Formats: sequence, structure tokens, C-alpha cells
Amino acid sequence: MKELNPIDHKLLWELIKDSRRSDRQLAKDIGISQPTVTRRRTKLEQDYIEGYTATPKWDKIGFEIIVFTFVKSRIKYGKNEEKQRALQKTKELYAKHPCVIYALSGQGMGWDGVCISFHKSYSDFMTFIRSHDMELSDLITESQSFIADLNPGIVMKPFHFKYLANCK
Repeated sequence: MKELNPIDHKLLWELIKDSRRSDRQLAKDIGISQPTVTRRRTKLEQDYIEGYTATPKWDKIGFEIIVFTFVKSRIKYGKNEEKQRALQKTKELYAKHPCVIYALSGQGMGWDGVCISFHKSYSDFMTFIRSHDMELSDLITESQSFIADLNPGIVMKPFHFKYLANCK
């Protein structure tokens, strides 16, 4: 499946909005048969869907802050072997930290990468960032973090992928 046809596209966005719906309900909402939904969902799951997950109320399950940690790489212009070693070490570090939900390289505002993590407290975050900076000290020149309170009274728009369905 190289490109999404209109049915696959519609089904994918319906799953993004609410993946808990049955194939029967999805078929009704899209206007196609349930066997078609089942067959197309299976193909979408192979090629286009990374996984299904719930979006919790972070404060209710004990998380107080979300943190965006920006890093500057020391290895921007290194040899290819050196870059690959640095990338592998960084991937391993982020993989072992369960509080990290997303980490990627990029460009902008003088930064080379960003890590997004959730923490139960500021103290929990400080333990993480000390470990982060120490373990990556040979690979990064600087890191800075943007810390946001997850208190629902402060959140302007809750995190959810369903909003993307209207962004087509």
C-alpha cells in the first residue's frame, strides 16, 4: 500500500479521532461495509499505524509536568562513523528512560534535537536531567528545558491527535 486511497484516508482519520470504535461502527460512520473496514484496517495497521494508545488525564495519574528539553550536538560535522555512534548512544539513552515519550533530531532556534518527557514532580525531572546531561556530556554542548505544569486549570488545549482530523 503506497498511497492512501480515499476510503483508507477516511478510515485512518476516523481511527485517529477514536480508535475504540468497532469495525461495525466505523463502517456505519464511513458508509462502507464492515468486512471492508476490517480488511482496510489490517492493511493500515501494517503500513501506517504505529499503535493505539489512550490519552490519559496526566494530573489524575500522577504527572505534574511535561518537559521539552532542547539539545545542541557536539557531533554536527563529525565523520559518518562518529555520527552513527553518537546517534546509537542517544537512542539507547532515551529508550531506557520510561518518562521520555518522544525524542528526535531537527533544526531551529540553534538547537539540533528535542526530547519530550513527563515527570511526577520537579525533583523527578531534576534526577532525569542530571542523568541525561551526564550521560550525553560527550555528545552535546548544551541543553535547556521548557517545563510546563500539567494542572488542568492551566492547559489551554488538551493533548490529543483527534484535532488533526480537521487539519486535512
